Amino acid sequence: MARPAEPPDSGGRIDWLASYPKSGNTWLRLLLANYFSETDDPHDINAPGVTQGVARSRWLFDNFLGLSSSDLLPHEALALQPHVYHIMARRNSAPVWLKVHDRQQRLDDDSWLFPPSASGVVVYVIRNPLDVAVSNAFHDGHADMERAVTKLCDPAMTIGTRTSAQIPQHIGDWSAHVSSWVDQSDIPVLVVRYEDMLVDTAGALARVIAFARPEAAIDPRRIERAVQHSRIEALQSAEREHGFREAPRRATQFFRSGRAGDWLTHLSAAQAGRIRSAHHPVMRRFGYADVD
Repeated sequence: MARPAEPPDSGGRIDWLASYPKSGNTWLRLLLANYFSETDDPHDINAPGVTQGVARSRWLFDNFLGLSSSDLLPHEALALQPHVYHIMARRNSAPVWLKVHDRQQRLDDDSWLFPPSASGVVVYVIRNPLDVAVSNAFHDGHADMERAVTKLCDPAMTIGTRTSAQIPQHIGDWSAHVSSWVDQSDIPVLVVRYEDMLVDTAGALARVIAFARPEAAIDPRRIERAVQHSRIEALQSAEREHGFREAPRRATQFFRSGRAGDWLTHLSAAQAGRIRSAHHPVMRRFGYADVD
């Protein structure tokens, strides 16, 4: 049982939308954006909505600290990162959402990278790592499944570069990433399975809102609207018409299929076995060990 997080000294708090890359984080963000939208029109997929961007955005770092993150070594920027969140929490009168792909981790001074004192809750989106590997391969623009499997099993895996719009993020291997968020006890956490979102999108969205905003009544009409506007077909259409600025240049399509079980047509038996061998305990814990 996670104990309540210590509230920030003043202002609001940050609620983290955390996930290993390509696990459904963007879809959940768009569901929330459509739910909280003040119009009945679909939310612009290229606008932030209720989410305030990416936690390791260079813009956030540079704006709040008045420093150029590009001038710092990765370990220097990492040590300063919690200060960004403390400032952000103090300057907002209401809770804000931030997308996170980093592992939660202890820094050299034993403080958390994502500080409980600036935090409200964590919503951790988890997806079958067999499908995550396939989605990552297409997202990275190479469709090399062997390479994607290696990425999920690499404890030193980092995404981002010193020249990218996001500060490099240590994600590690899939199991360690999951455990870093769901097993910490300093910030309350809700685990949402991507596959459950597919089966009952409305129910999953309602659970997230009830967990993060328990003081707010759930509006069934808004839930229905958000689900309709965030269907994979609607997102694919919006991407074709307007593009999606979060899509990497190498990827042909960000909103690709969204299906569960896509790995069956893309991974070899050996590749699937390698993922299962590396991540079996965590896969079993969340109901993925016997998926075939």
